[in-house]
Amino acid sequence: MSDAVQQIKDRLDILEVIAPYVELHKAGKSYKGKSPFTNEKTPSFYVSPDRGMYYCFSTNQGGDMFTFIQTMEGLDFKGALKLLADKAGVELTPISPEVQSKQDRLYAVLAEATTYFQRQLGEKPDALTYLEGRGLKPTTIAAWQIGFAPGPPQGWRLLRDHLKGRGYSDTELLSAGLIKPTDGTKEPYDVFRNRIMFPLFDASGRPVAFSGRTVETGTDIPKYVNSPETDLYKKSELLFGYDRARQNIRKLDFSLIVEGQFDVVLCHQAGYTNTVAVSGTALTPLHVRLLERLSKRVVLALDSDRAGIAAMKRAADLMLRRGFDVKVARLKGGKDPADLIAQDPSHFKKMIGEASPVIEFLIALLDETESDVRSRKLKAREEILPYVALIPNRIDQEHFEGLVATALGTSHDAVHFEIERLRQSADPVEVEHNDKVGNMLTKSNNTPLEVPMTVILRHAGELTEAEKSKLDILLKDISGDTTTSLLARLSVGEQAALALTGELAPLDNNTKARQADLVHALNLYRSLYLKQKLGELKEQLAVVESEGSGAVDSILSQIAVYQQKLRDRPVVVEDIFLTAVEDVADNK
Repeated sequence: MSDAVQQIKDRLDILEVIAPYVELHKAGKSYKGKSPFTNEKTPSFYVSPDRGMYYCFSTNQGGDMFTFIQTMEGLDFKGALKLLADKAGVELTPISPEVQSKQDRLYAVLAEATTYFQRQLGEKPDALTYLEGRGLKPTTIAAWQIGFAPGPPQGWRLLRDHLKGRGYSDTELLSAGLIKPTDGTKEPYDVFRNRIMFPLFDASGRPVAFSGRTVETGTDIPKYVNSPETDLYKKSELLFGYDRARQNIRKLDFSLIVEGQFDVVLCHQAGYTNTVAVSGTALTPLHVRLLERLSKRVVLALDSDRAGIAAMKRAADLMLRRGFDVKVARLKGGKDPADLIAQDPSHFKKMIGEASPVIEFLIALLDETESDVRSRKLKAREEILPYVALIPNRIDQEHFEGLVATALGTSHDAVHFEIERLRQSADPVEVEHNDKVGNMLTKSNNTPLEVPMTVILRHAGELTEAEKSKLDILLKDISGDTTTSLLARLSVGEQAALALTGELAPLDNNTKARQADLVHALNLYRSLYLKQKLGELKEQLAVVESEGSGAVDSILSQIAVYQQKLRDRPVVVEDIFLTAVEDVADNK
């Protein structure tokens, strides 16, 4: 398979793969064009023929010719491979039985875990009572294969023991995201413990991951724990409930987007079988493309708190760019859809029926939060007009310009003038693209640790061999890594972002500023990494203490080492770069 991929890359230029979808123009060593993933005026899509990569700065996604075809055509890797192989004239050989068997076993172990959790729910009356108290019917619980993951004091490895008894190895359980490794002598333990389990299904209805809701109390216990990303599960591509909602979204010609698993399940139970939700991430362009193939009408029924409003705006931004008709349901009383349905399904139905276009929702929201006339007009320019400017249909846009003008007590011409200014200045909402292109890596859905990591790698490419050697020594002391091993961790898309950002936005010409940026990123990476490791060790400590294991001393000593490292002095510029005096001496 890898030979076929390389043959295709050797025979095809990425430009000829992308050109049918995007009008590209030369821009230095690269080519640029308007993003095929959004409706934009300022080109933010770049292709590097030398590297065989593309990156879209307006949607923070990139990769090679295979990821591009997957995204544009809605294909999986196998489908993209076949399409490009036909284009390149490369004959594909069947997937080896070993590779196919590995994937099949991952699906099988996740299905077995789902069955195990379902059986355990029947032995946990408190969990069943909780689910029924939230309004779930027994038939709904069974249909969605909701289960329960047992844990302490019964044990930390109950699922692992069960699955190993069924012939699955620790390597397979790790690959499926079901167990966590330990640093000490102790064996891996279950990711999910004492949690109500929602299986996450792919578009074919196969379980590929889980989301677990705790039944315990305590400020240090996360409410939800989600599976890590695996070969089968990519959170930026999966919508919870999509496998069940797909046909009904097409039939009803709109999708209903909510926030959580309980919301989705109860919406389906109440008859809204076109409901989906994201899981473990914000709505992404890939999620939007999934829905776009079914219907370009959507109702957002998100929480009414600050986080819910922010999520609504993010979703509206992505969807308006793709020409969606976006409406927002006003959930009154600070309750989420699950609570509203459990209380009175007819009341929730009324709220969905009264959903208003997103621009009208934003106007009403502004009226409630800002009473001063002038302040309301200024805020409307920042918080409402950018979304009006995203509407591709000019007749529809003119309609909402009139509504905004009436609400603000100003002229239609004044509103239109401001929208045109927004259109001409930059992409209305992603206005920071032009002046902060070099920081785009920090705007993606990376974990915090990956943010300084990508900054470090970007600077590493500009260092001398001596400086890079010193940086590698410092990295090894922190995490045992080098710049080479960190780079290997990045996905194809992240590598594309790193490469093209470096080409399009060179590092600061000021040497001192560049050095300070690298040192700051290294210290942030150090702090985040050490705190993450301490959190993992403390969790392991709880495991071994509950089992009376002799590994307690070993873990405590590791904790002491990481705590001492946190107390050590931070990295300074002189740890990597020559001082002025050393530079003079070195040149004599």
